Amino acid sequence: MNNRQHLTGAQAIIATLQAYQVDTIFGIPGIHTLPLYDEIQRTPNMRHILARHEQGAGFMAEGYARVTGRPGVVSTITGPGLTNVATPVASAFADSIPLFVISSSGPRATASRGRGELHEVKNQLGVMESLAGWARAVESVEEIPAAVQDAMRGMLAGRSRGAYLQVPLDLLRASATVTLPSPEELIFERPRPSSEILTESARLLREASKPVILAGAGVTMSGANQELIALAERLQAPVIVGSKSHDIIPSDHPLAIPTTTYTNTELHPLLQSSDLVLVVGSKLGAERVAYGQYPLPTRLIHIDIDASVIGHIYPATQGIVADAREALRALLAQLEDFAPTRPELETELAQVRSAIRQETRERFGEGVALLDGVRAGVPSDGIIVADMTMLGYASTVYLPIQEPGTFIHPCELCTIGCGLPLALGAQIAAPDRAVVTLVGDGGFLLNSSELATAAQEQLPVVIMLFNDSTFTAVKTEQHAIYGSRYIATDVTEPDYVALARAFHIQGMRAEGPDALRDAIQEALASRRPTLIEVPLPPKEW
Repeated sequence: MNNRQHLTGAQAIIATLQAYQVDTIFGIPGIHTLPLYDEIQRTPNMRHILARHEQGAGFMAEGYARVTGRPGVVSTITGPGLTNVATPVASAFADSIPLFVISSSGPRATASRGRGELHEVKNQLGVMESLAGWARAVESVEEIPAAVQDAMRGMLAGRSRGAYLQVPLDLLRASATVTLPSPEELIFERPRPSSEILTESARLLREASKPVILAGAGVTMSGANQELIALAERLQAPVIVGSKSHDIIPSDHPLAIPTTTYTNTELHPLLQSSDLVLVVGSKLGAERVAYGQYPLPTRLIHIDIDASVIGHIYPATQGIVADAREALRALLAQLEDFAPTRPELETELAQVRSAIRQETRERFGEGVALLDGVRAGVPSDGIIVADMTMLGYASTVYLPIQEPGTFIHPCELCTIGCGLPLALGAQIAAPDRAVVTLVGDGGFLLNSSELATAAQEQLPVVIMLFNDSTFTAVKTEQHAIYGSRYIATDVTEPDYVALARAFHIQGMRAEGPDALRDAIQEALASRRPTLIEVPLPPKEW
């Protein structure tokens, strides 16, 4: 293909996206984006997924990106379309997801004049600059291919923090001769580890008698799951995973310790007795380390693709700025002859796991047994999306996970209502796999209109709606801290089964773990979108 072509702005966007094998775009059309939509319609093998709200479109694209590892692309209109998609952009920044938002803006002749133009925003680019890792507004058609390429480089060559491209409305229709990226320019090198730092890190690992590994979602993003397991087994080091990294090692692996945002003191004996921690693919964020309360050993080796996170929260003895898989492979090679023994470790880890599970049962009550029904009903390679709901939080510890890339829980930004659109995006990315989402009754209603997308695209997502007619997490705080002065936490519910059927999808109810298991299996076998309402045991307030 000739790299120099005469194209409209809309054609330049689509042609450059195609060069990166983008074949799916999420969004809602508007008058300001019709030139782009006309080009989508004319482009073979380019699929558009119609959301019902731009927030839903953004979370669908995020779910798609999480499963494929490729950028999820969203098209939004000027003004309200852009502000509606802001929350998924913030989520992508928090969780390092390659979410790419392309938005129109007002025409160049009237931009930022404060004239009360249709959809005018005081500073549209400024909104996204405050939320996305990369943001740019182009001023000519000729700039568009290079801008898209720069956005892709930012999302694929290092740690992605999401990207935003703003194109004035008149540029979508204007035309110019542009230069599309060559095949060589589509390849981005990821950082490789320094040999000197690797040698020193391997020495520290050999000297440690009780090392522990703290692993983050960056392990799965780099495809380093098997390398992590191999290194943990070689070191005989426990692997502590978190809410966002629950799926990086099988839950039943002898060295795995699932934890979540509320897990803290249960880990203290293990961490206090350790003499070195290897951190892989985690920024050691506040939620991950109990707001600095983890008593991590002073010897700390930190592997991350983002140099800015190394030593930011905890001082690092050695910082390895590199792709996780490359770094772990190199450490494995340097430790090939290393074979320590830790006969006491099995008992020690059993005690930690038992304490964590006991705390989970006490915190969430008898309802956690429903997660046994979820696990029995969903195949091991099925994708489970946990919304911000009580059993979603509990699932990060209680729900066994066997394969990488099968659990999604974006709990750092903690956006209630994200579960359904995330699951729809995951299903589009993996059409032949089971995809289920765990949602609460309160959160579900925030994006329930996306049931229409599930029906229109015939996406066989299974929605498990756990219903107690209450915003339970908030009401629990009101009970514990505010003297049981309840306000705005009790919900008047619709008939959820009837609501599902009104959207032309299956609706059913299931009570108890066994009934839930059977309902999930029936829904998955039907290959139709299904909502299962699950009443929760009543709670005394």
